[in-house]
Amino acid sequence: MNALGASLVQGIRVALLRRPRGNLAAAGAGTFLAAALLYVLALAGLAALETPAPRMFSSYGVAPLLAGVVLVLAAAWLLAWQARRPAIVWGVAAIVLAADLALELAYRPLSWLAASLTGPGRTWVFAAAAWLFIAWTAAALYALARHLGGDRRLHALAAAVAGCFLLVAAGWYLPAPPLWYAQPDGEDGTGLLQVSAERVFYDQARLVDEALGRIAPQRPGTIDLYVVAFAGDGTERVFRNEVEHAERLFSERFGAEGRVLVLANAPDTVQTRPLATLGNLIWALDGIAARMDPAEDIVLVFLTSHGSADHQLQVDLPPLPLDAITPADLADALATEPAIPWKVLVVSACYSGGFVEALRSDSTLVMASARADRTSFGCGADADITYFGRAFLDEALNQTTSLTEAFELARRAVETRERDEGIETGSEPQIAGSPSIEAHLERWRSQLVAGPPVRFDPSRTAAGPARIAVRDHD
Repeated sequence: MNALGASLVQGIRVALLRRPRGNLAAAGAGTFLAAALLYVLALAGLAALETPAPRMFSSYGVAPLLAGVVLVLAAAWLLAWQARRPAIVWGVAAIVLAADLALELAYRPLSWLAASLTGPGRTWVFAAAAWLFIAWTAAALYALARHLGGDRRLHALAAAVAGCFLLVAAGWYLPAPPLWYAQPDGEDGTGLLQVSAERVFYDQARLVDEALGRIAPQRPGTIDLYVVAFAGDGTERVFRNEVEHAERLFSERFGAEGRVLVLANAPDTVQTRPLATLGNLIWALDGIAARMDPAEDIVLVFLTSHGSADHQLQVDLPPLPLDAITPADLADALATEPAIPWKVLVVSACYSGGFVEALRSDSTLVMASARADRTSFGCGADADITYFGRAFLDEALNQTTSLTEAFELARRAVETRERDEGIETGSEPQIAGSPSIEAHLERWRSQLVAGPPVRFDPSRTAAGPARIAVRDHD
């Protein structure tokens, strides 16, 4: 058996918590590189199988795979160092790569099973599967370290824990764009790949300027409402549906006709509408700040997308390399010149409560669809509108023109729906305001001539009719 084959066999033994056999020093850098190539190809193939067809390849996903190989090499160096056997580092690295690949292949069916059992509010099932994988990885590394270092148990334990962090935990904190995407199609069936990415970016300045050029000027003596609606994730139409409904709702019912600017990530609008990116959001807010009367007018920013546990709002339109938005990013975007004192901010995403503290002020009303440590629900490829979007935009704001009353109605509606559907850990939407902003919103309401209700109509959206999926809005 050649050195690569031997390393693969020994890696499987390590994954099964067995001791490796043979001369580890016999494998050199060439064996490690061959094992690394096999590792990358295997994980790329597995990712392709997990991505619905038609799929497209993204070169941005290669870097995380290569980073994983480097981390494996670092973990192998730790194991060889604690054993005081530097000559075996290449052999250990090849074995650890093979073991890691074997554990990944074993974990995938377990994760699929956990995902099928998870359901809304039961994320602990998936978390338990993930922690089992981490514990098994640590045990395998500890067994290998003990074999290499003999009785140096504390050294072996320290090396195993550090190696496990490099292999597993660090992956939680490093950016990891997917290697494959399900190709998003526009209404005419054409995907984004038929549009030049360079051209898309080049067009943004023109598209934002054109959108700002259509914004109506402020009216002296009238408190005008300006709206910026932001649909961050272009891989699911549910977010675009929400901002398009928000555009109609605030234009027709809340007197903001001509003062709504939409930023949306969608394959079929990249040539006609500005992308939902941090840069375009900054540009749009600066442009509106220059057109409004800061002493009286109000800017409402509605953002909807997936959100992460570390409080980042997903901004995605594959294969374009777009950056997520953090609470600090959004706070910086709102720091316009001239300033926008009166603001209403609505963030609809999992863990969106993490944006509240960074955005709240005496002249700002902040709403979030979920607590900082909770998911929200209702997104997915088959969804029309999220639970919070339905409750707030479609139901509550058609019952009242008070934003705070509408939030309370929406909060109760979401709570009731989640309870009726057996969701054990509810989203708990959050709100933070002040007497100053609430008083100014009342002054705005006192002069508002509200239009009739504007109901959400899936047939008027790009997605067309669809059911609402019961899925974490993460």
